[in-house]
Amino acid sequence: MLFKNPVILYGLLFLLVPIIVHLFQLRKFSKVLFTNVAFLQPLISQTRKSRQIKKWLTLLARSAAVACIVIAFAQPFLPKSNAATPEKQTAIYLDNSHSMELNGKNGGLYKYATSQLLEKLPVDKIFTLFTNDNVYINTNKQQITNELLSNNYSNEVLTFDQVQLKASSLLDKKNAAKEIIIISDFQNYAGEVFPDTLQNVKIELVKLRPQEIDNVSIDTAFVMSQSGENINLQVQLSSNYDVNQPVTLSLENNHILLAKTSVLIEDKKGKANFEIAIEAPIEGRIYIEDKGISFDNELFISTGTAQKIKVLSINGADSDFLDRLYKGDLFDYISVKEKDVNYNLIKDQNMVIINEMTNIPTSLSNELNKLTNNGGSLVIIPAQISSGYESIGLTGLEYNDVSKKVTEINFNHPLFKGVFNKRISNFQYPNVMSVLKSANARDPILKYEDGSSFLYKNNRTYVFTTSLNLENSNFQNSPLIVPVMFNMAVNALPVSQLYYHLNSSNAIAVNTTVNQDEIISLSNDTSEIIPRQQAFDNYVLINTGEEFSTAGNYNVNSKDQKIAALSFNAHRKENRLVYYSDADLGVNLSASIDDLLYKLSEEPNILSLWKYFVMGALFFLICELLILKFVK
Repeated sequence: MLFKNPVILYGLLFLLVPIIVHLFQLRKFSKVLFTNVAFLQPLISQTRKSRQIKKWLTLLARSAAVACIVIAFAQPFLPKSNAATPEKQTAIYLDNSHSMELNGKNGGLYKYATSQLLEKLPVDKIFTLFTNDNVYINTNKQQITNELLSNNYSNEVLTFDQVQLKASSLLDKKNAAKEIIIISDFQNYAGEVFPDTLQNVKIELVKLRPQEIDNVSIDTAFVMSQSGENINLQVQLSSNYDVNQPVTLSLENNHILLAKTSVLIEDKKGKANFEIAIEAPIEGRIYIEDKGISFDNELFISTGTAQKIKVLSINGADSDFLDRLYKGDLFDYISVKEKDVNYNLIKDQNMVIINEMTNIPTSLSNELNKLTNNGGSLVIIPAQISSGYESIGLTGLEYNDVSKKVTEINFNHPLFKGVFNKRISNFQYPNVMSVLKSANARDPILKYEDGSSFLYKNNRTYVFTTSLNLENSNFQNSPLIVPVMFNMAVNALPVSQLYYHLNSSNAIAVNTTVNQDEIISLSNDTSEIIPRQQAFDNYVLINTGEEFSTAGNYNVNSKDQKIAALSFNAHRKENRLVYYSDADLGVNLSASIDDLLYKLSEEPNILSLWKYFVMGALFFLICELLILKFVK
């Protein structure tokens, strides 16, 4: 017979209590016999013998009852197979995503699950527990009580594939029986089948169910238009139920209320517009009042200082199509003939376009190479007859007079981010009359029908494998030219957005210059973070990632001075509130932590004996009562 909680067997020391009481009652006293009661002496002897038997029987019953109670709490069992006795490793995943804010029948799902774990887990149970953003290895409930009670909701969300793989990596003992417990509301916002990726690992699921899932969300905000010093800001909202009353939407800047409006949500969608004067950059917050999930009730935004993207085109052919593309307020555009180029302009540009230059002198190629090394972008549109391109990385320029059609788009390339709502196959693709014989196509963007590259990227250089003049190609008239050329320039200097997403990789250009030993930091009222950064001639490129976990407005600081502001918000996928059904999750599903722990105590490979010892304790207590009442 084995015990799940052998430490409790120290409770058998309580057997000393009835024994001590019994011995106290057996103390001997001096006897004085009187002559007038001498004839009762045989009767007294007989009665004392009966009392001794009664006391020993009572002691035995009491001791047996105490022993049975102690052994029952130690949970004895008999193994039915070898699977019951080996060492067991347990990993517990406790979901602390924002959807766990919702209330179940016992309050907030995450807070209730935390209290249940801390209350129900055995004191001596060693386990590994992890959430979306924290890991506690080989711990017990006493060691992590304070951390769990103070833990907050996480903007980072693990998929259930990631949960299982992470749990498997934390269970590192090869010969131990491995067990994973997943406690979550089991959202299925991706519409995927619940994964079962692990072999020889027991997985138990505890599904926590919210009672109310009604929720209104601020989804996004963006600038619709800008005229003079005013911007038209559009905010989009959504709900997962029919909202009968208008929703009040407020906009504040630096904690001062700027505007308030009512939004009517129809077909679970709504939108509102704010007309705002921007004499100074806005560091604002858009918010609503809603009883559902709280994280999507506000959206932080900052307009920042407008920065024009500097674009220079050096032209050996007609540049009208480039002049039309870059004439907007977003760009500081200069167009020059190849014989009139001022080399001193190049170092100040964000992007330079070589438009069918017949010759690239060494002095120009040196400046272009400096530009790309310092973070600028170069676009090469080669001429039919040309020289000097080898010095900027394009070798073996020789054309084939063969007609080809551009038929394949790399939809995953950053140039096409947000351009297409869906992948299309019946697009009006452009064609060309001649192409280069060879090209270094490591990162293809557009391809011909034979799989060779029409446009590719090599480091900071974009290369067309043909000239774009109207005699050779109709690409200038293709719908593709606008997103391709426009996004090349936009990506040359990542323009500051209204906000960025937390737990994502964001490349942000800050319009400032720093010395070699100086750094840029981001700070708010409670914390300061130094992001990864790279300094160029005209700007500093900072990269934010998982170091940001709290939504809000952040100051960009250089030399202890605030130079800009950035806003960060959580992804909205956690508020979809679409769940796996019980059938999707399978048979290893429990409705509560109580049910799970009882289920684990009744594993099929062991015979639990604690219930029999409980019955034994009741039997001996009844025996004690009968002895006290009927034994004379």
